[in-house]
Amino acid sequence: MDGQPVTHAELIEALSRQKQELKQELKQELKPEILEGVQEIVRDSQTEILKAFLPYQEGTNLRVHQLESADSSLTGRMAVLERRLQEIEKRLLMNPPAA
Repeated sequence: MDGQPVTHAELIEALSRQKQELKQELKQELKPEILEGVQEIVRDSQTEILKAFLPYQEGTNLRVHQLESADSSLTGRMAVLERRLQEIEKRLLMNPPAA
């Protein structure tokens, strides 16, 4: 400064300006580091979730397979009905009924 005493308002203004400059510098320097850290945490979380669901999926697949094999006759009958329904739908689309 020029040797004059600094007023309270000038000191507050200078400190405020300094604070804003520091905030901007910190944002620019820390932003990439924080972003990388957050991305790593998200990836780790996704991996843990997938690992947690794997045993559940395997168990569910076994149960479904057991049910399907136990009800194979029912599954076969459903396949026949679905095929017959599909044939009926095809015929209706090819030869629509007269209105």
